[in-house]
Amino acid sequence: MQKDFSAHLDSLRITWLSEPFHLGIPIIDLQHVWLVHIILELEETIVESEKDGSEVDVHSSFRKALDYVSEHFALEEDILEHFNYPEFSEHVSSHRKFVERLTEKYYEAKNNQMAALGILQILKKWLFQHILHDDTDYADFFKASAVDLKTYCNEILKSGKYPISKEQLLIYQNIVQVDTTHITLHEQSIDIIQEIRNIWKTYNLATGIPIIDLQHIWLLKMIVELDNSLKLGDGSSDTFQRVITSAIEYTKDHFGVEDKIMRYFRYTDVVQHMNQHKRFIDFIKTRNDEFKLGHPRAGLHLVQDLRNWLLSHIALEDKKIGIAFESRVRELSEFTKKLHQTGEISISREQKNLYKLVMQSAPDPLD
Repeated sequence: MQKDFSAHLDSLRITWLSEPFHLGIPIIDLQHVWLVHIILELEETIVESEKDGSEVDVHSSFRKALDYVSEHFALEEDILEHFNYPEFSEHVSSHRKFVERLTEKYYEAKNNQMAALGILQILKKWLFQHILHDDTDYADFFKASAVDLKTYCNEILKSGKYPISKEQLLIYQNIVQVDTTHITLHEQSIDIIQEIRNIWKTYNLATGIPIIDLQHIWLLKMIVELDNSLKLGDGSSDTFQRVITSAIEYTKDHFGVEDKIMRYFRYTDVVQHMNQHKRFIDFIKTRNDEFKLGHPRAGLHLVQDLRNWLLSHIALEDKKIGIAFESRVRELSEFTKKLHQTGEISISREQKNLYKLVMQSAPDPLD
């Protein structure tokens, strides 16, 4: 745990000024400062835990890293695409590879200490390799092209698509020491669809099997809604109860669909995959029991578990199903359509609409 925040800020300032991280694009620089903050905070936590023999709360650090990645990559890709950056595809590809490494490192770790060290190693490598090289390249491109970057960034800020927290702004002001009157924290409703779309795209969660993707997007909606509720200080019992009830229903519907698909199409790793489903059911029960006992952090624990599941299971194990059956997608669609027609699986209109909104041009998953 950080004992001296002023010392932390001093370290952050020294790190920021010691390397040419500054790109001259305020909204990007702000997020890069936040990344340095996350790295130093995690490093300090690891050092402190080694001194007193305590366990690192890797979930908190991992959650901050995940939030950073989904928000920053989506923003950066928006700007690069808008101005037709010639290396756009390569830049996006490097983002996706980073996410894969981050996910795999966390998934492979046997304990919190190993996971924390793994995340720290990847974040540091990314900071010095990607920002100092790839990001500097697009900053140079913008300068040479004389594009109106400031106007577009201001439009982004006003839109609220990529919200900035007070903590992020304060740290940026303290470290970079520039006038930030042009950066306004707008009070606005959170765009749930945009947030789901950002995470879905950034973490490359699509399996290519429409019915499975639809149900994964529905789970993502639960995570985003509960997470935002907690961030806004509204971790109410109603919100928690709604999400936990939906998660229980999700286990019945989604796991049932995956089980039928894997067995019918003879997926080779079905037993191990179903054992992981049992883990999901176990942690849902644990968090529900915590909530019933009045545990104040039951909501936070549930979000952490769901997000860990998103990356440790969906982004890795479920993607394997998509790869195994990528040549049989049409056959799979016919199979799931029959299951729906016979009432063996159910899909609500709301789930279908959300799927179409997130996937944008995607066809009806049951067509």
